[in-house]
Amino acid sequence: MNIAIVDDDKLELNAAKTYLNDYLQENWSQQDFNIQTFSSAKDFLDIFSVGAFHLVILDIAMPEINGFQTAQIIRARGDDDVNIVFLTNNDDFILNGYRVFAIGYFMKPISNHVDDFNATFEHVFRKISEKNPEIDLNIGREKISVPFRNILYIDIDYRHRLCIYLADGKKFVTNNNYSEIQPVLLADKRFLECYHRIIINMDYVKFMESDDFTLLDGTSIPISQRKKKEVKVKFMRYFAHK
Repeated sequence: MNIAIVDDDKLELNAAKTYLNDYLQENWSQQDFNIQTFSSAKDFLDIFSVGAFHLVILDIAMPEINGFQTAQIIRARGDDDVNIVFLTNNDDFILNGYRVFAIGYFMKPISNHVDDFNATFEHVFRKISEKNPEIDLNIGREKISVPFRNILYIDIDYRHRLCIYLADGKKFVTNNNYSEIQPVLLADKRFLECYHRIIINMDYVKFMESDDFTLLDGTSIPISQRKKKEVKVKFMRYFAHK
């Protein structure tokens, strides 16, 4: 998970990173986190791109471009998914955060509000976890968590092993059984079992033909003749209500 902290006050910037690191190590140690810090909104916006960050922590009172303006720019650029949390030393600003759909806020100085800081992020990361579900996979002796949104499709290889193909081109061969993974994925509306022991993520479908799906990476996935009508209905319904 990529996190950005933006604050022109270096002491508060470092404090936010330190306390956040401590909180994550104690409560979310199974996750991978990358925390980047920025001393101005301009520095952050210069490198910002849609989808690059899962969480952005913004100080409100910054010179030139304040936290609210930064959040508005983030939304205006089309990133409706990134979670925004504000830092403030004045709770009169809090209501403005809801205009850019902020997920939370906490008071400065952080060192005086550590319990509130931790409570805020308990709420924030629970919301993020609900919004970005993951599946636990056994890879050899390791256990990893893969976000649903990263999964391109899954199938069974010629050695009867469950394979997970990711959108970034990675492939995991797991020790999990198809029967334990199937209900977890199919409970999420983006996944579709289009063939015997093959499940696709419909967000990565480029187009559908009578006998197969073509995914965005060019992979061709067959459609079961027996389930063709059912598959087509589910596919069309998903995009009609997306």
